[in-house]
Amino acid sequence: MCSLSARKSAFSPKRATLRKKPDVNAFVEAAAGALGGIDILINAAGQSVMGYFFDITDEQWQEQIDLKYFSVIHAVRAAYPYLKQAGGGRIVNINATLAKEPERHMVATAATRAGLLNLSKTLAHELAPDNILVNSVSLGLIRTDQWERRRKKNAPDMAPAEYYADLAQKRNIPLGRVGEAEEVASVILFLSSARASYVSGSTVEVAGGIGKAL
Repeated sequence: MCSLSARKSAFSPKRATLRKKPDVNAFVEAAAGALGGIDILINAAGQSVMGYFFDITDEQWQEQIDLKYFSVIHAVRAAYPYLKQAGGGRIVNINATLAKEPERHMVATAATRAGLLNLSKTLAHELAPDNILVNSVSLGLIRTDQWERRRKKNAPDMAPAEYYADLAQKRNIPLGRVGEAEEVASVILFLSSARASYVSGSTVEVAGGIGKAL
């Protein structure tokens, strides 16, 4: 998902395939044209691939690279002229604790997440002269559509509250619960606001204390 904020009015949602550069360019141009500019770009491409190194196919590797990495590259390239024209802005890349703490059974997702973390830090340096602040939000277990699909597939007869409580216990989340999407949104809102005017190149974990990496 690629989200944009502009300065005039609400932008009607539109579909775009983030793995396709022409789609991303068209989406950004349509948003900028309809809204008179772009101030904030939020990159949130999800979907993980489960599997160990020798289980992952070339096609799965390429899919993860295109989705987790090139979708952000395309979006930043497309939005950059508008952010610069606006005199600065914000880019927030949604990542995961997996970027710093890889797990063997999610090797492709972890590797591309780490690449995005590195890219975000580099962009923070490169775009600083244009007053464009770049930060990352690193997620732990958040109750999203992806996790809901897993719940319905793996435990269709278990009540949601029971499923997520059990999941939090199994994953040893210090706060003892799974996070909510609204809690992630609050951090994104802060990083996108004037209150975060001197924050760039940072990673904020929204993970209930689960991350152990420094």
